[in-house]
Amino acid sequence: MRRQVLLILFFVAVIVNRFSPAVAIAQEVEECTIGVASSKATPDGRPLLWKTRDTTDRDNQVYYNTSYRYKFISVITARSTTAWMGVNEKGFAILNSVASDLPGGTGMGNGTLMTYSLGNFATVTEFEQYLINSNVIGRATQGNFGVIDSTGAAAIFEVGGYEFWKFDANDSTIAPNGYVLRTNFAFNGAAKDGLTYGIYSLERYRRTEKLIGDFFSGDTLYYKSIIRTQMRDFSNANSQPIPVPFPAQWLANRPYGYIYCYLSICRSTSVSAVVFQGVLPNSEPAKLSTMWTILGQPASGIAVPYWPVGKAPKEAYGTQTAPLCDIANQIRALLFDYPDNSHYIDSYKLRDGNGSGLWAQTFPAEDSIFRATEARIQQWRNGTFSIQEMLDTESDLATFALETLQNAYSGLTTAIAYYDDQVFPMDFSLDQNYPNPFNAATTIKFYLPAPCHVTMKIFNSLGQEVETLISRSYSVGNHQVIWDASHLASGVYFYSLSAQPTYERHQKFFKDVRKLILLR
Repeated sequence: MRRQVLLILFFVAVIVNRFSPAVAIAQEVEECTIGVASSKATPDGRPLLWKTRDTTDRDNQVYYNTSYRYKFISVITARSTTAWMGVNEKGFAILNSVASDLPGGTGMGNGTLMTYSLGNFATVTEFEQYLINSNVIGRATQGNFGVIDSTGAAAIFEVGGYEFWKFDANDSTIAPNGYVLRTNFAFNGAAKDGLTYGIYSLERYRRTEKLIGDFFSGDTLYYKSIIRTQMRDFSNANSQPIPVPFPAQWLANRPYGYIYCYLSICRSTSVSAVVFQGVLPNSEPAKLSTMWTILGQPASGIAVPYWPVGKAPKEAYGTQTAPLCDIANQIRALLFDYPDNSHYIDSYKLRDGNGSGLWAQTFPAEDSIFRATEARIQQWRNGTFSIQEMLDTESDLATFALETLQNAYSGLTTAIAYYDDQVFPMDFSLDQNYPNPFNAATTIKFYLPAPCHVTMKIFNSLGQEVETLISRSYSVGNHQVIWDASHLASGVYFYSLSAQPTYERHQKFFKDVRKLILLR
């Protein structure tokens, strides 16, 4: 039955290829750095798949596609639906980098093939079978395609128009350390005779080979290492690292501290980045496959997690552009401000050597997102999970990232940085009201680590209940309520918050009381 379904899908693709020649047109060039690691290469036994996307269109979004057999999330170019990296509800993830040195054909191009695959394939085996079938009619593909799934399969396929080659990360003869890397050439293309000088993107390949090799040797090949270090890495034409800040001139006629980063993994042409963290093979729900995503140039953005369970939050997807990408692009414009050459970045705006700069604000916030997400995912792995809870978590973290980037942008433009909100709360919290003392109205904020029924009451100094301010259910995240006390006399009051988690696995009950002062 399974084979019959695959054959049906294959013949549908034949029809698309034959009667929709425009499919092979208008495919964006993905000059990217990618990699895949099998479960044996990672400390926690979960496969990884990653990509720094290099292309011409800087407006990227996170899109939830429901138009196919399987629903999936992906990174798209704004105002399009073509997937350039994504994962579906079955845990199958795919991404690519262009390899123009492979022979092409006609039919589906790189992006269209990935969109089709996310919508129709649950495993790497199914994807491979499709490649075998479509070799007959051909494709317009010229690329390296990285894939993982919920069974633990992990590989990179070099795919031309009428043939392909598989590099299995679980095959020790092909990948002795359990990982496979690519930039913009193929080992069955320009590198078929070896890695020789002049191969396009060889600088980035050698640099990522060094970085991932170091992670593997140090038992730190983890999504956080890739996001923080590999995707924000600067290097020169000899694949040697460049420090940030860069205390020199690149050339005699270039401004001090600016890095030429066209040859780096973190390139002047990078527009987004993704790390897929898969699930433990055959033992965890596929929907827990996580797509860690930086919208915007990686140096200017913050990584946020998304899952293939529902529509992306408004911060990551809009009718025209995504607010997270918009603010990262505004920051990018401040970083790449050398008018004579658009490939230079001001390293002192990233880190000035005195504890300030963009990264002094965005990295602690990103670390906080890492910690909060890991705590939440661990809860989900240990028991049942709610789709709404996952979507609420996406929204809360995306909002936190957006606010951090907006503050960081203000800091870059005014030289005044705001650091108060860099820590995303992980447990129950009730904040002090503001303003306090207050006249007439004040705002009270609180945070919930799980969906809860919340009751907030106001008491006077004698302990008598004055009013019930709220009594209803709230989702995970930050919330606030405004208390209008204009009908009360001046004096000392107390506000009490009680929160009872909705789901049985969250047994912890929270209660806290704080004092406020009303001055009339």
